[in-house]
Amino acid sequence: MGIFDALTTSVAGLQAQSYALQNISGNIANSQTTAFKRTDTSFEDLVASSSQSASRQTAGSVIAMSRSTNSLQGPVSSSSVSTHMAISGAGYFKVQAKTGESDGNAVLSGVDVYTRRGDYALNKEGYLVNGAGYYLSGYQLDSSTGNPVGDTASVIKVSTGMLAAKETAKVTYEANLPSNPSVGTLKTADFQVNPTNLPAAGAKLTADSTYTPIDTSAGGSLSFAVTYDDGSGAAATTTTINLDSSVDTDSSGKVSLTEAVAAINAQLATAGVTGVTASSTSGKLVLSGAAANAQSSLKVDTIATTGTGPATSDLGFNVAGQTANGRGVGQNYVAAKDNDTFQKESINGGSTTAYAADGTALSVQLRWARVSESPDTWNLFYKSDTSAVGSTPMWTNSGQSFVFTSGGKLDTTQTPASAITLNNMTLNGTNLGNISFDYSAGLTQFSTSQGTASISDIKQDGRAAGTLVSLGVSADGRVSATYSNGEQIDIASVPLYTFKGESDLKKLDGGAFAATKESGDSVESTQGKITGQALEGSNTDIADEFSKMIVTQQAYAANSKVITTADSMMQSVLSIIR
Repeated sequence: MGIFDALTTSVAGLQAQSYALQNISGNIANSQTTAFKRTDTSFEDLVASSSQSASRQTAGSVIAMSRSTNSLQGPVSSSSVSTHMAISGAGYFKVQAKTGESDGNAVLSGVDVYTRRGDYALNKEGYLVNGAGYYLSGYQLDSSTGNPVGDTASVIKVSTGMLAAKETAKVTYEANLPSNPSVGTLKTADFQVNPTNLPAAGAKLTADSTYTPIDTSAGGSLSFAVTYDDGSGAAATTTTINLDSSVDTDSSGKVSLTEAVAAINAQLATAGVTGVTASSTSGKLVLSGAAANAQSSLKVDTIATTGTGPATSDLGFNVAGQTANGRGVGQNYVAAKDNDTFQKESINGGSTTAYAADGTALSVQLRWARVSESPDTWNLFYKSDTSAVGSTPMWTNSGQSFVFTSGGKLDTTQTPASAITLNNMTLNGTNLGNISFDYSAGLTQFSTSQGTASISDIKQDGRAAGTLVSLGVSADGRVSATYSNGEQIDIASVPLYTFKGESDLKKLDGGAFAATKESGDSVESTQGKITGQALEGSNTDIADEFSKMIVTQQAYAANSKVITTADSMMQSVLSIIR
């Protein structure tokens, strides 16, 4: 029986060594496969059940099993492709396989598998697909905030269409104004209109002409809306004012200025708009906001006229929709005819490009004028109309006095500490609405050698429309898109996943792995690091594989020698019978 056992064991040995050779062959074949993880071979002895004592046990047979090297890092090298990614340390990309197409679009399996193969490229549908055909998953990011959209990773799809234009809403500014300006202090007498005439704080709308009593004898009436923004960040409040026969308290058939004021205040109070009051001055209608708030604003809009229909001018305002900010209406501008004087008596404040809602680029040119030395006070102007002529406004005052202490810091008791609003900012006829001018990064007044403004930073948050130019991957695994308008936007974040039983993952075609009961479920992890424009190579060591091949060949030959010897012994037994 021993000879037969020896033959069986030798055959098992040949099979085990053949299995090892198969793994070696596969490792060598994939020595240049991206992120390939070689498979080593482990041998396990098999001992037949026996009641014999230990001194009579045989060596037993053998079985070969695969041993994964998933946790062994492959070499990382740079790549010329911007969407390639390499993982350093622990972790896998989450991917899905393509199962077919529908109407020319990919149909994915919906089953998550995992890989370290990072040779991703953008396909025609906007997916990131690696060289083995697996589709990368990650978190889509909000283009405005950069925060993930949702809390579940899904297959990343990059929009290859136009990046929509974004209207400018904020200008960020950081600068130092000279305490020794080269132009000295602006002389208001040199200008047609005093460009520094800043009314006191508190929104105030004063009619441009004398109020015309509204004739209600034939059923005429006027409805208009008052909108008040208290500057606190809360929503603006709007109430509709009706001036008709119901407020004609003296039954004269007309709504007098006194009656109009009383009716407006009564209706404002009823509507809960406590920050606005109506009054009269020299026969004109006046609406005033909270005097203490330099950021408050007022707006009046005509809604409807009926009956004999008084004209809009009967309110005394020449312009429907007139708005006043917390500094009042004022006439704070530099006329075109005074531009040369203004250039001589102010300093350059820098420039940037703002964008309208349709992506139209608009130049924002800023200038600073020192209007007082005690205390040190400056006014900011922007060029609102480059083609203005004569008495037409060319430069518009921001409406805010910037007051500095003797130490060169903003006096926040007289100037907002971090930002102001440029109300209804209009550039060459294009209205951008209310623009936040944010100088929270720093606005100071210190002496300079040239007596000019030192602009550290000036930028805005709008953009023109653009087309996709390229994709890239940052060090933290963020996929960013670069557009033809120069914008670079993070569009997706690529997470990495680990397993408690990494060695028990099931190998799939194309360097992918499937979770098993033994490996456990995937867990999102930050143990590994993604490097963009790089690839992880195979962890196969050719020299080591050749060494193992020699040992395997020798073991195989030895097992075949056992079979030859056993055959010879069998021949000897048969010879005894003859």
